[in-house]
Amino acid sequence: MKLYTIFFVLAILLVGCGYKPSSYYAKNEIVGKVFVESKINIGSSENSIIIKDAMNDMVINRFNGTLVDKQSEADTIVIVTLSSASNSAISTDDEGYAKAYRMTVSINIQYKKTASTEGYKSISVSNYYDYSVDADSVVTDRKKEEAKKLASINALSDIFSKIAVKSFQK
Repeated sequence: MKLYTIFFVLAILLVGCGYKPSSYYAKNEIVGKVFVESKINIGSSENSIIIKDAMNDMVINRFNGTLVDKQSEADTIVIVTLSSASNSAISTDDEGYAKAYRMTVSINIQYKKTASTEGYKSISVSNYYDYSVDADSVVTDRKKEEAKKLASINALSDIFSKIAVKSFQK
């Protein structure tokens, strides 16, 4: 019985003080019909497509938005750009051969409500993915691309909280 009383009092305090979770603020920044554009990086065109697909998925599943094909129909415009990607060895064996690598990516996201007179808001996210190679093999392009894809998805998972924080900045 005492536990229910504590939860009841806690709920009254949170609701009474106007508390809103950060997801509330993030969802108010990217709303309605959303047009997602990916700036194509010529050296990494496949990754630009992967990043756009991941952002599309995030708009639908995390922001509860609707994707549109035309910028003129959008309530919100989002532009994603792969800023950088680097691959580095993080572990070597006794003979000096690399056993594990880290793929690090940085992504820039710009977004704007079309009805707003303000310019684009911009955030950057960065994350990594660690992967290993067999002792007798070399790092293939396929492994690098898969690592870049997973690092990009990890980085994009951070935008929800960063957008919520950005919504407080004027």
